Amino acid sequence: MLYVFKTGYAGIIFIPVTFYEFIATFLSKQKIGLFLAFFYLVGIFFILLLYFTPFLIQDLYHYSWGYYPKVNVRAHPLFLCFFIGLFTAGFIELALNLLKEKNPTQLSKTKYVLWGSIIASLGSIDFIPNYGINFFPLGFIFLVLLPIIFTYAIIKYRLMDVGIIATRTGIFLFVYSIVLGSPFVLAFGGREQLKNLMGEMWWMAPLVSSTVLATVGPSIYLYIQRRAEALLLQEQRRYQAALRRASLGMGRIKDLQRLLNLTVHVVTRTVHIEYCAIYLFHPESSQFTLKAVKGVGGVAQRNVIDSGTALVHHLKRHREPLVYDEIKQRARDFNDQVLHEVQVIAEDLNATLVLPSFIEDNLIAVIVLGKKRSNKLYSHDDLIVFSILANQVGLAIENAQFYEDMKKTHEQLIKAEKMATIGTMADGLSHQINNRLHAMGFIASDALDTIKLKKKEELSPDTAGLLDEIEHSLGRIQDNVKRGGEIVEGLLKYSRKAEEGFSAVELDKLLDASLEMAQFKIKLNQFDIKRNFNHTTPKICGNFTQLQEVFFNIIDNAYDAIVQRREDLKEPEYRGTLEITANDHGKNLEILIRDNGIGVQGNDLRKLFTPFFTTKLSSKKGTGLGLYVMRKIIEENHGGKVEFTSEYQKGSQTRLVLPVAA
Repeated sequence: MLYVFKTGYAGIIFIPVTFYEFIATFLSKQKIGLFLAFFYLVGIFFILLLYFTPFLIQDLYHYSWGYYPKVNVRAHPLFLCFFIGLFTAGFIELALNLLKEKNPTQLSKTKYVLWGSIIASLGSIDFIPNYGINFFPLGFIFLVLLPIIFTYAIIKYRLMDVGIIATRTGIFLFVYSIVLGSPFVLAFGGREQLKNLMGEMWWMAPLVSSTVLATVGPSIYLYIQRRAEALLLQEQRRYQAALRRASLGMGRIKDLQRLLNLTVHVVTRTVHIEYCAIYLFHPESSQFTLKAVKGVGGVAQRNVIDSGTALVHHLKRHREPLVYDEIKQRARDFNDQVLHEVQVIAEDLNATLVLPSFIEDNLIAVIVLGKKRSNKLYSHDDLIVFSILANQVGLAIENAQFYEDMKKTHEQLIKAEKMATIGTMADGLSHQINNRLHAMGFIASDALDTIKLKKKEELSPDTAGLLDEIEHSLGRIQDNVKRGGEIVEGLLKYSRKAEEGFSAVELDKLLDASLEMAQFKIKLNQFDIKRNFNHTTPKICGNFTQLQEVFFNIIDNAYDAIVQRREDLKEPEYRGTLEITANDHGKNLEILIRDNGIGVQGNDLRKLFTPFFTTKLSSKKGTGLGLYVMRKIIEENHGGKVEFTSEYQKGSQTRLVLPVAA
């Protein structure tokens, strides 16, 4: 029997050495290999003394509750010095780390390890009965609890939240001290009373009590845990529940940017963190771009995260929240270059926590969280809630992107349908229009031939002068018939980019040709033309015919707006003005065309470039195609830009940006 007890005692000998090694590893202490090797040799020395000499254990005590090793009171204190000395050294290392450590995560971990070590050291009370004192050895409870607590915390809570661990550990100790201790108290403290009551079957009482307590113990533990956590972790449970509710409602938001803005707002407000940022993946650039950010704390130093970075690879590989302090610790402990790169990027993002958002195997978003304003750590429960939130955000993003794609597709279909209508109309009308233009051209040509046959010298001066004017007018008709044919032909090409026929176009000549074209429709003498440019203005790279159509439409619209102002505002003598300004911007020429007509009201302003929409319906002048075609010519065919601004009763401005000819 003595040999059995010595074997049990052998396990105790190495406890202080392994404890100090754990502390040294936890604190990342370097160059302690020789120190540990020495004390492991000391432990082996005590093992030899234990088995082959009475130096440590020389006999057994027979107490009322059982047998217990009897130590050599002269030599055993040497082993106690070894035991207490290493434990004390570990406590000192932890205490010194608490004094100098600034990182809140590491401070929390150190506090937890210190309190766990103190609990474990209470197991030393089992040395008391070794010296002949009749004391039941309950210290094993503390030693058993230590690995349970540490394992539970490392796996379940990542050594992150001291408050939760302490709460649950305390409840565990309280409940299971009763569960384990009560049968022992009943068996050894009340054995004589039980014998008087139950005779030789007295042992049934502690057996039954241990069975009952072991059965109800988990239920008691869970009940007390829930009640205690409801009080101690009330705030944490509140925001976790709020995040769960918010994540469920995100799928109903169709606008992507609104979804992202709402997410960062809810997270920062609910959890009370310094800031939150969302980086969205763009397949075209293979980058995660900052799309939404909110908070008063640190601002991310990166607007983009390249998909090839170590951080992204880490998130894709592990598919779980990344805790900055844990990565920093691991990079230092293992001297890992990849982890160090992850750490650097997390620092650039000012990230305390990084959440990956996946759709199947595709990482579509990265959510970055700053510190809590309370300086509390993110618990394991927090990580679970945020993981759920990140998954819901991913689904919501996919849903919003799908909705936007469907919306764009719908708009494109409508646009294509309208363009097909335009093409069909143009194709159907072009033949009719060209026939009439050819007829007009033939009539003009025939009239010119007739006039040329007349001998003007035989006619009176008045008649000859009249024929000259007619001849000039017919020539202009021929020119415009030709241009009209080109415009009709161009209408068939408006649905595609027309780069052919581009040349260097002078703004002066373009404006002159457009005014000449317009004079057959409007009365140019009813408004003033102001040209704020000169011969030094660079030439435009474009198609003359198409640009002429653009300027004709602008002039025509300006004239109609001036006439409408006279009618609507009862200003029959109002003088219209059309002002053209050119600004050279190097590669582009900015052309501003202002009029002082009636202007356009706000509701109509947003619809101006929509096919078939017109503000001239009341006068039956507009087709609703002019501005739409103009935008297509400028932006699609010429790679330029067109903007229209207006103020009702004050006038309008058309801004054209066109490339400059080389």
